[in-house]
Amino acid sequence: MYYFYSVLVINVIVMVLSILITRNLYSNNLIDKSTKNSLTILSIFIPIGAIIITVMRSRTAINHLASIRELK
Repeated sequence: MYYFYSVLVINVIVMVLSILITRNLYSNNLIDKSTKNSLTILSIFIPIGAIIITVMRSRTAINHLASIRELK
């Protein structure tokens, strides 16, 4: 369970940093508005996808360990 919470915290930190970097690039006129919107969407959906994948992998591992325990 510690693994899940550590991944969750890291993903939230990465999401916030990505959004802040995107805002900074936009305010310095290095990217245009459409690129800013695209990067903001990616900054939100990629960490959420990582959390979903982590949960799915954790469930698979827990189910596998439970089946091994039942065999003993």
